[in-house]
Amino acid sequence: MSTVTSPASTEELPEGRRMVAGPGGNPYPVAVLWRRVLARLIDAITVFFIQWMLTVIQLLWFMDSVSSRWQPEPWGRATAAVLAYIFFHFVYTMVFLRWNEGQTPAMDLMKLRAVRTTDGSHIGLGRCAARWVVGGASWIVPPVALGGLVVNAATYLTAPVDRRRRTVPDWLAGTTVIAYDRDREDPDGTPEEVLDEHGRPMSVRAQIRRKYGLSGLFGGYGERRGS
Repeated sequence: MSTVTSPASTEELPEGRRMVAGPGGNPYPVAVLWRRVLARLIDAITVFFIQWMLTVIQLLWFMDSVSSRWQPEPWGRATAAVLAYIFFHFVYTMVFLRWNEGQTPAMDLMKLRAVRTTDGSHIGLGRCAARWVVGGASWIVPPVALGGLVVNAATYLTAPVDRRRRTVPDWLAGTTVIAYDRDREDPDGTPEEVLDEHGRPMSVRAQIRRKYGLSGLFGGYGERRGS
């Protein structure tokens, strides 16, 4: 692989990926699409469960009453729930992208980060809103859920023909999604290995287990299987 001559330069990687400017002007690889798709699905499901939990604990006590009285076509009784979901999805996306360094929880899990295309810097509220508007607002497209999935899938049609694999929201916001592992970044932005308690390099799976408190669960499962 050839040497990157400047942070803003782009070049082919062995996997067909490219290097673009990221945080601090350093070169980072463009994110692969399957990770982006999975991250968007995980975020959508996360918001659904947040809304469901708020309903269960009666913080959204008015939802049943509103759903019963307001049933416009073609959404019917689901109208209030759909609009509430869009609102929570918007707040969730804006808060994490703006104040969590361009990463939603799912993007952090999948090691992705949204940055400005021009210089790789952090994105502001305007760009966060522009990234959300197409995919987020699409959840109101009937039929509920299916319509949102179709529109969200369509936003990726530009990615295969774009050198930075930008989707429609990326084009609107002037952003690029890079491969970025926050746990492996030192203060000057240089990737470093993550070591376990024995000083050995950790695999991605092991890092996820440690970060989200799953080590004991899976460790015990492995011991039971081996016994």
